[in-house]
Amino acid sequence: MNLVEKLKKLNLTICTAESITGGMIASNICNIEGASQVFNGGIVAYTKKIKQKLLGLNMDDINKYGVYSEKTVFSMAKAVKEKTESDIAIATSGVAGPYSDENVAPGTVYFCFYIKDKYFLEKKVFNGSRNEVRSKASMYACERLIDLL
Repeated sequence: MNLVEKLKKLNLTICTAESITGGMIASNICNIEGASQVFNGGIVAYTKKIKQKLLGLNMDDINKYGVYSEKTVFSMAKAVKEKTESDIAIATSGVAGPYSDENVAPGTVYFCFYIKDKYFLEKKVFNGSRNEVRSKASMYACERLIDLL
């Protein structure tokens, strides 16, 4: 069963707040027939400024915990879930590479899966080129959410 079928079966809606994945999770969902019945929308917030402006993240928290952190993806997921009035939010932030940033190694991705009133935070490291990391992270997010549901 794919993600859209699972969400329809459970009568749940979903949204995304993506940084490293740049909208790829939203695209993966929208590639599936019937997505319009479950996908409310998504925000690609690639820079700190846009995370603050569109998602309302606190710049002091971003500077304290890092833009690549569990705190940041939690805040992203919570904000987009509220803004889109969705049952579920997926948020991602990380370093695709090829270089480290903020002392975070390339391939490191932080995820928040916010399902109704529970959330799951994960940190994964993917191997490969910049776009392979982004693609693997996007696929992982959709597959992991199916498992969590």
